[in-house]
Amino acid sequence: MTDIADRPEIAPELRLVPHAFRRTFGRPAEGVWYAPGVLNLLGGAVRVHARWGAIVAGDRRDDGVLELVSVNRPAERAVLPSDDVPAWARGVRARGGATLMCSVDLPRGSGLSASEALNSAIELALDESERPDPDPLDLPGQRLLVIDTRIRRDEPQVERPYTREAEDLGVALTAYHRAQDPDPEQDAVVEAALAAGARGASMLIDPPGRPAVALVDADLVPAVRKAITKAVEVPPRYLTIAPGPFKATALR
Repeated sequence: MTDIADRPEIAPELRLVPHAFRRTFGRPAEGVWYAPGVLNLLGGAVRVHARWGAIVAGDRRDDGVLELVSVNRPAERAVLPSDDVPAWARGVRARGGATLMCSVDLPRGSGLSASEALNSAIELALDESERPDPDPLDLPGQRLLVIDTRIRRDEPQVERPYTREAEDLGVALTAYHRAQDPDPEQDAVVEAALAAGARGASMLIDPPGRPAVALVDADLVPAVRKAITKAVEVPPRYLTIAPGPFKATALR
């Protein structure tokens, strides 16, 4: 059977990780698994998949040890169970026997739950169970603009109770934000987005970051981005999401 890393019909990004696994461990990967990043809106009441996510490749082992290696930090290996793991692997809840090379498109705390995506990809590799798909959002002509403020703090953000009353997503996002206790950077982003014409905006809870999200008409995205950048001291990173059917994938 042809090594996954050498199969031309597979997308290049899915071949890159098993190629790194073969280079590091000197053997082909048994499989490659992908899980999309998740944008948790309204405290997770609405979940949106994004094309950015996590890919793992490797093989199972029978000693119960989970060994994780990062494509970007190959010297920082995580061996679980253990209390001493590198920052990129913190939050991994999965347990089982496997050696996996990991690649995550986004840093932790940027707004798309990178840790959740990595957990999902690892769990998929361990048991091959499909993750549930979010309900599709009907947002014709609109985009979800994710704003990574680049702010990282150790203190957890505590979510306040929120009951959704408005069906309109933009209105609900702003109401959710008003019910929370955002950091100043998140509040500045939300107010700038609303002033620039966003349909709604709110903080996001994605530790250790302080990200935010805005629902924006597609043609207003550049203007909203410009207004946000002007309103804050640290230039943010932006991701523009048109919700789509991005699903977990397993290849062997």
